[in-house]
Amino acid sequence: MTDTIFESLYTEELYNLTSKISVVMAIPWEKVTEEERLLLAKILGSVKLSLEKVQIIEQPQFNLSTWLEKPKKVICFSPALVEINKYEVVEVEDVTLVLSNPLSLLIPDDASKRKLWLALKQLFLV
Repeated sequence: MTDTIFESLYTEELYNLTSKISVVMAIPWEKVTEEERLLLAKILGSVKLSLEKVQIIEQPQFNLSTWLEKPKKVICFSPALVEINKYEVVEVEDVTLVLSNPLSLLIPDDASKRKLWLALKQLFLV
């Protein structure tokens, strides 16, 4: 069965097996604190997403060139290998992304949270 036929037969979101949105973390999910998880849930909720609707990827340094399957959108909380401006919507290799400080640094930093919110509004057209 070709992908085209599959996509035309199963158009409901239920059958969409690849996540169109990825969240990149520098540390393994098991090491993300409860406070960081709550912040991430709030960030995702602000753009009408949930942890269940995104793919969490661990990558100590963000490097999109190593990905076999690229999502449409990425929110990255990991440092990038190449220079990417933080809190700006950027398109790299047909992927639209926003790079942020790690969640642990965002918790006490209201100014960075506001910058992230403005970038996410642009990324998700909210």
